[in-house]
Amino acid sequence: MVHAIRAPGSGLARRHLGFSAILAAAAALAACTSENAIESAAVPAAPAVPMFTSDELVGKWGLGSFRNEADLARTANEARRYCSNPYVITKGPNGGVMMYLADQTQPSEVFVKNAGGRIYIGPPGPPGTAKDRQVTSFQNGVLVAAWVDPTVTARYGTMVFVRCDAPAAPLAPTASAAPAAGSALTLPPASATTTR
Repeated sequence: MVHAIRAPGSGLARRHLGFSAILAAAAALAACTSENAIESAAVPAAPAVPMFTSDELVGKWGLGSFRNEADLARTANEARRYCSNPYVITKGPNGGVMMYLADQTQPSEVFVKNAGGRIYIGPPGPPGTAKDRQVTSFQNGVLVAAWVDPTVTARYGTMVFVRCDAPAAPLAPTASAAPAAGSALTLPPASATTTR
């Protein structure tokens, strides 16, 4: 029996090297896709939320949170009751507003940010980062904002801010307010005189 000895640059070695390169590229692509899939799962699809300014957030708000979408209307009503001890949002020194971020005891300046049709409220930096809240609805004096970071949402739920000087408007449970791929929170259509 005769065995052929191949040089390192021969066909078999090149095929093995080429196959290894393809596997490495596929693994790198899968890692990017997995990372994007995780990020996409944490941020809902672009909801139909009109853009607003930081100035529209300044004021007194009742604050509540929910974990189950069916609790949205009840939570908004409970948040309205907390106007006796409101969550106060003031203007920030650099054009933003002062709000509490997750796990902070002091307010930080946050900004309204827009990316890909999505609206976020968060610290300076690109929109949609882990410290941001994604606004899923802002109608009739009710702002619903889900934390982008799913671990924060698990601890605090989806936040519901109800403007203390706004008249009560009915809310109905919607498809989904918790961040999830392809979901968007929608509330009943605003009346002709929408108050923010």
